[in-house]
Amino acid sequence: MKHYCSVLFLLGVILISSVIEAKFQTRVQRGQLLKHATQKYGLRSFFQHQHVADFRDYAYFGNITLGTPIASAPEQTFLVVLDTGSSNVWVPDNTCGLHDRRSACSRKNKYFATNSSSYEKDGRPFSISYGTGSASGVFGKDTLCFSDTTLCIKSQIFGQASTIAPFFANQEIDGILGLGFTDLAVNDAPPPFVNAVNQGLVDQPIFTVYLEHHGMKRASSGGYFTYGGEDPDHCGEIITWIPLTRASYWQFRMQAVGVDSVHENTAGWEVISDTGTSFIGGPGKVIDKIAKKYGAEYDEFNESYYIPCSTVKSLPSLKLQINDLQFEIDPINLVAYPDSKECDLTLFAIYGGGFGPSWILGDPFIRQFCNIHDIENKRLGLAHSKQQDDIL
Repeated sequence: MKHYCSVLFLLGVILISSVIEAKFQTRVQRGQLLKHATQKYGLRSFFQHQHVADFRDYAYFGNITLGTPIASAPEQTFLVVLDTGSSNVWVPDNTCGLHDRRSACSRKNKYFATNSSSYEKDGRPFSISYGTGSASGVFGKDTLCFSDTTLCIKSQIFGQASTIAPFFANQEIDGILGLGFTDLAVNDAPPPFVNAVNQGLVDQPIFTVYLEHHGMKRASSGGYFTYGGEDPDHCGEIITWIPLTRASYWQFRMQAVGVDSVHENTAGWEVISDTGTSFIGGPGKVIDKIAKKYGAEYDEFNESYYIPCSTVKSLPSLKLQINDLQFEIDPINLVAYPDSKECDLTLFAIYGGGFGPSWILGDPFIRQFCNIHDIENKRLGLAHSKQQDDIL
């Protein structure tokens, strides 16, 4: 489980517009016939794209469905964070906040087991904690489908959350879907993509993440998760395959980091790539040193670094050494836009006391480099994103 500030817990003001939600729903409906054919006839999904919405480069969300509707029951759709930094799936259960109008579940989509003919009872309790949020309840099993695709996983273990932290009350998302490894999961519940591989539903044991930058805009289509293969439409050729040092998170070794030179900081650290974290996190002293190189000021109240947006074009890249190769993150991917004048420099300090990974390479890293996740060979591929830098 995460012990650091993730996208949900680093930011307290994430909202998705009703326009974005409507476009999500339209895309979900568009894929219904294909999805139900897959479920009925057991077709393989091979590789398929799922689009995600981009909230001002702070967060990326996607839709899933759970269950097989009975009679006239509606399909049960949930907006979730597709999170490579955790491994469990959970959504609010219909029992969440049942007798409490002030519950964080009061405005969430809720799961009704009685409305699904494919529901299976598990009954084991679960409890999961993140940076400033948590969820608890019991496990159940049902068919889980990724929106925009025909990829449906039968008997997927997921959390039926009867309690979620107050922090989630003002978040537009309903739940979280983990894309890490089983070793990271509470009660060793296999994550959905691991199950998809085990059930032979995808052509290759690979999923690819491509994230876009849209600045101050909210984009209903802000990137793609491709299940079962690479994404040549949005990503270049793979530069390198990085062997994982631990297959729980997507964890590997970073040798050095710097601004003017990659050799400015050469201690070497364990790092993870994480779609569920908005910024890049690292040891406090190193992060502060890098922030000063960019001329950033620290806002103690918001616990963030900021720079004038007018200076972004002239900033140098952030340089990383991984697998004996140098990777550069362009300034356009190192900022986020709370307003048009002051930009957030997407860095934050981690104080972990020596436990767990020292760095989190969040969305800025993934916007620059497509991440190709190889479950079977326990490695992470990096490829240049094909998005054009046209927002500044």
